[in-house]
Amino acid sequence: MTFESGAVAIGAVSIVAVLIWAKGHIWKRMRAIDAQITKMQKEIDILQMHESRRLMMELKANSKVDAQKNPDNAPVETGDVVRLIKTPPTTPAQ
Repeated sequence: MTFESGAVAIGAVSIVAVLIWAKGHIWKRMRAIDAQITKMQKEIDILQMHESRRLMMELKANSKVDAQKNPDNAPVETGDVVRLIKTPPTTPAQ
């Protein structure tokens, strides 16, 4: 083996070694970041739940308006959806 081919082989091996090390380092860093993101997402979910509960309690405390009375169980139109306010009575099975 000549000096040039030996130098090329050593250079190629060192480049491969650096690439493998960099890939492992990047992989390790990505796992650490993923763990941090997962932890933050859990915290965000908990905060959203707390805020939702707080908002529901506030709305419940501030609700002073009674529901609208719908005479004769008439259908209520809300856009494309028509629904009954009260379910019609069912007949007992015979």
